[in-house]
Amino acid sequence: MTITRLLRQFTLLLLCVILTQIAFSQTKTVSGKISDDKGNPIQGATVSARGSKAGTSTDASGAFKLNVPATAKTLVITSVGFTQQEISIGDKESFEISLVPSSQALTDIVVIGYSTAQRKDVTGSVASVKAKDFDKGATAPEELLIGKVAGLQVANNSGQPGGTTITKIRGNNSIVSGNNPLYVIDGIPIDATSPLPPNLITGIGSSVSNNPLLFLNPGDISQIDVLKDASSAAIYGARGENGVVLITLNKGNGKMNIDAGVTLGTYAGLMKQPDILSASQYRSELTKYGFKSDSGLTLNPFKQILQNKPSTVYSVALSGGGENGKFRASFSASDKTGIVLKSGLQQYNAAFSGEHTFLDKKLKINFVFIGSNYTLQSAPISTNAGSTGNLISAAMNWNPTLALVENGVYNQTNPSGQINPLALSAYTDDYSNVTQLMGIGGVSYKLLPGLTYNFLYGISSAVATRNAQLQGYIAATGSSFDGKGAGQTSYGNLSTQTITHTLTYEKKLTNGLNFRILGGYEYYETSNLNYKYTTVFGFNFNAPGKPAYPNIAYYNDMGAGTQGNLATGNQAPPKSELQSFFGRAEVGFNDKYHFTATVRDDGSTKFGVNNRYAIFPSFGFGWDILHENFMKKVSLLNTLGLRLGWGQVGGQDGLAAGYSQQLAVPSGGGGLSVQHYAQPGLKWETLTSANGGIDYGFLNNRVYGYLDVFSKKTTNPLFPGTLSVPSQGATIWQNLPGYITNKGFEFSIGVAIIRNANFTWNINANVEYVKNKFVYPALGTSPLVLTGGVNGQGVSSAFAQAIANNQPIDVFYLRQFQGFDQNGIAKVASQASTYVGDPNPHVILGVNTDLTYKKLSLQINTHGTFGNKIFNNTLVSVTNLGNIANGKNISKTLIGTQESLANPVSASTRFLQSGNYVKLGNATLSYNLGSLGNVIKGSRIFITGSNLFEITKYTGFDAEVNQDHNNNGIPSLGMDYIGYPTSRSITFGLTFSLY
Repeated sequence: MTITRLLRQFTLLLLCVILTQIAFSQTKTVSGKISDDKGNPIQGATVSARGSKAGTSTDASGAFKLNVPATAKTLVITSVGFTQQEISIGDKESFEISLVPSSQALTDIVVIGYSTAQRKDVTGSVASVKAKDFDKGATAPEELLIGKVAGLQVANNSGQPGGTTITKIRGNNSIVSGNNPLYVIDGIPIDATSPLPPNLITGIGSSVSNNPLLFLNPGDISQIDVLKDASSAAIYGARGENGVVLITLNKGNGKMNIDAGVTLGTYAGLMKQPDILSASQYRSELTKYGFKSDSGLTLNPFKQILQNKPSTVYSVALSGGGENGKFRASFSASDKTGIVLKSGLQQYNAAFSGEHTFLDKKLKINFVFIGSNYTLQSAPISTNAGSTGNLISAAMNWNPTLALVENGVYNQTNPSGQINPLALSAYTDDYSNVTQLMGIGGVSYKLLPGLTYNFLYGISSAVATRNAQLQGYIAATGSSFDGKGAGQTSYGNLSTQTITHTLTYEKKLTNGLNFRILGGYEYYETSNLNYKYTTVFGFNFNAPGKPAYPNIAYYNDMGAGTQGNLATGNQAPPKSELQSFFGRAEVGFNDKYHFTATVRDDGSTKFGVNNRYAIFPSFGFGWDILHENFMKKVSLLNTLGLRLGWGQVGGQDGLAAGYSQQLAVPSGGGGLSVQHYAQPGLKWETLTSANGGIDYGFLNNRVYGYLDVFSKKTTNPLFPGTLSVPSQGATIWQNLPGYITNKGFEFSIGVAIIRNANFTWNINANVEYVKNKFVYPALGTSPLVLTGGVNGQGVSSAFAQAIANNQPIDVFYLRQFQGFDQNGIAKVASQASTYVGDPNPHVILGVNTDLTYKKLSLQINTHGTFGNKIFNNTLVSVTNLGNIANGKNISKTLIGTQESLANPVSASTRFLQSGNYVKLGNATLSYNLGSLGNVIKGSRIFITGSNLFEITKYTGFDAEVNQDHNNNGIPSLGMDYIGYPTSRSITFGLTFSLY
């Protein structure tokens, strides 16, 4: 290339740049006024010119003035509480612009069961959480709701990856059900039962994950709606007693793009350290009590059972489509190692979904396919392993001056006979593998104008295997397997299917009157859970004095065990079927008055032949007060609506299939044992609920929220009565002549504190107050039944809770502790227990805030509960004072007390502690990198901290706890017994899109 030619091209390029700069440097001034739909000025609205950096905000009168490039074509106007508007500039220089209230205030689309509706038309108590409000770093779908919804309590039962959660909406409604809501995924209800079989190896205990949503990738969820009152949940009839959580999956946006992300997580220690003595404190207490079991070392045994391996999550999603359809395919792979040795979760999730229209959009077909496979490695941690056989208790009890390993060998000759935690971890294995598939297919066809037929079919299948072993090297678990070894292989399966037909007709009769009617039929079937298992002990290898084959697990060579101790199989319950007819009518008048009525007729094979069917009605009324003529001069308010609702829903979750029928199981030797007798009159427990609510918004909807007042009453509560004749131990299910009440209120408020072009700050807070009570006057002051089993050495067959008249469900029923006498022996008021505390929180709080400065943003989620008690079973049996006499560690809370070593272990109010807490559950700092080149769009980096700290007086690992200590199927609440500890974690992530 010659120099002349090069100069010519360079001159041409320079000329183009100059002309472009001249074109962009030419500006013009535009001005105007921004108001709301009533003509009131909007202060602080952002006005910008698309494609340029020009932008400004409106003043107190709603006026603005802005210099924009002459080439600018569009003004973009945004304001919190209002829908974004785009105005063509053209040749105009002056504008009068009216903004429409945003979706958050009025037109937000919510899912209401078998249909959707605009927020302004909803008459029931329905809360909605969008994907943009989800906490980053959440590992399970339930965690997306923590602290987000007033009246919803979500608490982790375990710190183990894949662990269980408790989810309650507006209190406890039943004696026997777990009070978890009904989960519905894209219109298909799911069975909340875990397919995992228990670990039956004696001395180790059962640890079963029961998270019903573990097969779902949180990244595939676009929206979650919560039906909180019976007025909204009655459309689900028999299964709506505990509320309904509707999960909508992401179907793609119709644009061809790839979304990808990767996260790397690490632990930052336990959220709260175990409340046990350090080595120096232990030595001091030994001196105080005159013992000489100081072995001369200084170590932290609990730290020895912890690990810190990185956890990773990789995800990718492809979406696309066109005018007549869209699709989305996603895949994620995660490896989440637990903070405790030999625990973790490896998971693979895939989802494929889409929507397509045909025949000039009269016919629509949608589909969802979800596949999940996960492997759960469980450490020997359970609530029923006794005083030995639990890794947590072993580490807490171990003498902090005594070596765990000597000359490369685990020390199992402790004079106290306690188990070595490192040996217990090394010689136990527990692996579970679950494959779960779910398919959903739907067809919608517009038969006539306004008349649409919908068909929906869903099928789900889960298969689980579990392999566990306790090697013969282990000693001191207290089981018959010590020194012999035990192995187990087991299998579980669960399948369900749902068929739904609906017909919807909607019509606008006049300019002010419109209605919509829905009618439907649904059939639901579940095969129920079926376990098969084999347990063998007495192996001739990997035991003292026998050959060592560390690469062979007992569960891979079950034939090497003693066959005479073989145990296989269980009695599979009959399948459960539910047949339903339902309908809903919605009427709107003048966009001010909204009426909703629903009815559902359910028939279930779970109930007696005389009471298979029941009808569940509901009514709702909504009034948009702000649209009344007498409110037109009220400029302060932007939203004001009243909601009133009444309805009935049913409960059957606490009743397994076949429990209304006589059921016998093999008892050995060819005999049969009756488990429960037939009850042809058994019927639903019915919850009747009334709800009143006010939705509000003012200061241009910069402040918005709602206030709800509710009252619920459950009648005919289900209860498993015990028969002494003709067969002791058998049960006959019955409906009690009592009732359960839950009364309270909810308050939610959102505030846009700052909103301008560069900086925004929003705060959302919600609070619920609820009181729960069981009323059964015929009982008098005696309990109906005891529950809340207290476990551990010296406290066998003790219970801490009761179901009793005029008391909250699972009220604590204990003897009153009154200090120590002159001999250091605990004093109690009397030998009789009394009702001493409520495990049900009275106040549930959630506070969420987000700040954004240009490309930097911060999201913080805080939540807590107040008014409830927790029974610290760990303190009773694991770290009690008597342990120090046996060379074991004890709790720090015992320092300085007047207790004598001779004081016997017993359950009393001494171990009942406040469950109040506030937790910083999630905090995310992110930076929006934006586009990187012409291909990568929307890239973002972030760092998330989870379980950062907790403010509480509770001395256990976490006040956000509930472990299952049921008695004969009666659930407990607020019991804590050496569970998997809560860890603090830090996660780094990167997300981006390819267009």
